[in-house]
Amino acid sequence: MDPVDPTVTRPRASLPVSRPGHGRSTDRTRGRSPFGPAAPSIAAALIYAAAVGVWLAFGELLPGGRWFAVHLFTLGVLTNLVLTFSEHFARTVTRTKGERAAWWPAVTNLGILLVLIGFPGGQRGLLAVGSTIVTGVVFAAYLRIRRMRHEAIGARFAWIARVYERAHGAFVHGAILGALMGVGLVTGSWYGAARIAHLHANVLGWGGLTLLATLVFFGPTMARTRIEPGADDRGARALRLGATGLAVAVVLLLLSGMGGVGATIARVGAGIGLALYAWAAATVCLPVGRAVWRAKPTAARPLVTAVCVWLPLVAWADVAIVATGSWRWLDAVGVAALTGVLAQAILATLVYLAPMLRGSTTAEREAIRLRLEVGMHVRAAALGVGVVACIIGAMRIVATVPLASIGSSLIVVTMLATAVTAMWSPPAADPQ
Repeated sequence: MDPVDPTVTRPRASLPVSRPGHGRSTDRTRGRSPFGPAAPSIAAALIYAAAVGVWLAFGELLPGGRWFAVHLFTLGVLTNLVLTFSEHFARTVTRTKGERAAWWPAVTNLGILLVLIGFPGGQRGLLAVGSTIVTGVVFAAYLRIRRMRHEAIGARFAWIARVYERAHGAFVHGAILGALMGVGLVTGSWYGAARIAHLHANVLGWGGLTLLATLVFFGPTMARTRIEPGADDRGARALRLGATGLAVAVVLLLLSGMGGVGATIARVGAGIGLALYAWAAATVCLPVGRAVWRAKPTAARPLVTAVCVWLPLVAWADVAIVATGSWRWLDAVGVAALTGVLAQAILATLVYLAPMLRGSTTAEREAIRLRLEVGMHVRAAALGVGVVACIIGAMRIVATVPLASIGSSLIVVTMLATAVTAMWSPPAADPQ
């Protein structure tokens, strides 16, 4: 699949092949990867991912505890990657030239660091300034993507940019709620309602909508296969309704803080809105999952398949929890979303991009692909076990075994080992 435009599907014969004994003589120097501008944000995300591992292992001894690890992931890892890839793919699908300014990652991470420093220590000034910076960056990115879409002419996938806009809008609203809670302006029953609305806006909106829109075309690309005919049109219609349902649900979840009968009505209404989102997730994930499952084995294939299974399951489980008010299970669903969906999607993206970012020739890129294919099923199985262990641990139904610690450690070790495999040792040193 041509990495310059992943929305274009080409026959398998057009894929560069340089496996041992096949095409080594055609090795040539490759140009700059189209994903090159994303490298600073990817590097920052990897640093935050390492910090997540530290906090998961020693969270009770470190500032903020393990709850801080969630913000390390959603702000440090997820926000860096969503901003850079939504920018890249929005330009791709709208056929817009140009790159974002080099200072964007620096300003973004300044705001993230201020939030992360202010959060555990209760330093409201730092928290407010950091939240303002990050929210401002995301809103500016929203305006940029919106302008790309309005200027696009005849772009088949321009609707994806529209979904990215909705995801950015979800982050802005979620960030405002988070900042208001962080500085102490939301209290009492409204605090619990705002927290639930904040989680839905950031996890299902910021992360989920971006992932769903990207899966439509980039999921098959990562598995080096074709998109199912008609899947993009069905995905476009479903995500319009799903994004609207999520937006309504977030508002109603916030209004559930009023208490009494009104809270029950708001909660049930939120469940209906989330059902639209869950239906959209299934509509997108099922055809992508089928296409990827039928593809030839690649390092990203089992990871993308897992994401296509976990995302609809998480969305429908969330519907059941919200509709029935069974809040004791909400943490488990949140853990499933973070580990089973977002973490695996991030790892799949890293596995797919590593050859283009690290290899300067066709042979070097193929060597990295082959290296990452070694143990790919073991890696996927380890992640699956880790995800299930984390979910059961979050349910608190097995008190005698620290399943959450075991599962999170397994996930973090697998992700970091994969990152080292992809980024370490020069490809040229690989045996021929």
